[in-house]
Amino acid sequence: MSKEMSNAEIAKLNKEFKTANASTQWKFMQTPEYQRLPLAVRCTVEKNCLTHYFNILTDGMPDWKLPISGTIPIRDLNPFRKAVEYFTGTELSVIEQVDTNFKVFARGYYLMGTEDDVYDLL
Repeated sequence: MSKEMSNAEIAKLNKEFKTANASTQWKFMQTPEYQRLPLAVRCTVEKNCLTHYFNILTDGMPDWKLPISGTIPIRDLNPFRKAVEYFTGTELSVIEQVDTNFKVFARGYYLMGTEDDVYDLL
């Protein structure tokens, strides 16, 4: 049975996780301990972590809601996929592998729910 946490306790946990880098936060989000945190803390950690990855992928774009393309390290595919899904509701697809990176593409927020083939949009 878990105890109800006070607002002060939740604020303290949020502050502790704010100092962790996105990679550390992502790894922690994959553990059973993360699931035991109060929902408010989990939501804060998730948003902070995924914002980091999404901002990397959309850096330099005039509008983050447009189709997204870029190159990411292979090791970070899962957090980038989750970030794109979280913010746009679309899937991040791997187009090709180049050394230790993937070229990726997502329809973006404006094209969410469309049936266009990803390759037609490139």
